[in-house]
Amino acid sequence: MALPKYDVIATDLRGRIVRGELEPGAELPSERELTEKWKVSRATVVRGLDVLRQEGLIETRQGSGSIVRERVPLARTAGERYATSLATGHVYTAGEYAEIVSAEMVPAPDDVATALGVEPGAQVAARVRVTFEGEKPVATSTSYFTAEVAAAAPRLLQRERVREGTTRYVEMETGRRPHTARDRWTARLASEDELVALHLTGPEAISEVRHTVYDVGGQVLAYEVGITPSGRWARTEEYAMGR
Repeated sequence: MALPKYDVIATDLRGRIVRGELEPGAELPSERELTEKWKVSRATVVRGLDVLRQEGLIETRQGSGSIVRERVPLARTAGERYATSLATGHVYTAGEYAEIVSAEMVPAPDDVATALGVEPGAQVAARVRVTFEGEKPVATSTSYFTAEVAAAAPRLLQRERVREGTTRYVEMETGRRPHTARDRWTARLASEDELVALHLTGPEAISEVRHTVYDVGGQVLAYEVGITPSGRWARTEEYAMGR
């Protein structure tokens, strides 16, 4: 089901903010400009901006329109990182970088095997990374790929940053273009390893998102499990309640 138009507008602007295209203090396009760009009513644009305002991403100042608030501590999703790579050629924005903790073939755990469509215990490529802003770790994630994909994209098994992002790199090496993705969000307490990786003192709530990427043929291209500490993620949804 297609998103409501106001949500499409909010999603587009949110992505530009999170990717750093609209920096803190930057003015958003005017309501008139957004109305003309998206071919919608002013009320629809206002509703889209209200979503971002409720999320704390923007504020409205008298005579200045809507501007991006000072740095909002939100970790970016895998989908947003891929969009950044397409737009800039680099997966990370200014001030961000990743440390690759490990990159190796491992036996597939049950959930990974199910996601990638392989037998449990089959060898799959696993890249574990910690993402930093300055000196502070803000997220950790593990990306998984089939042995076939790893053979075609050997940098997946090197402990070096893939500046264009792993999904974009796999697309370039295999010719398999990402078409759709599914994110499954849960919240839980961080494990001991996650507390150490993110420099947290437990117990600490974290957000876990399981991100599955499908190619144009409907086959799974990549599977990622991302962990973000509390205070660095937010999710807002609006939907009809009437019949």
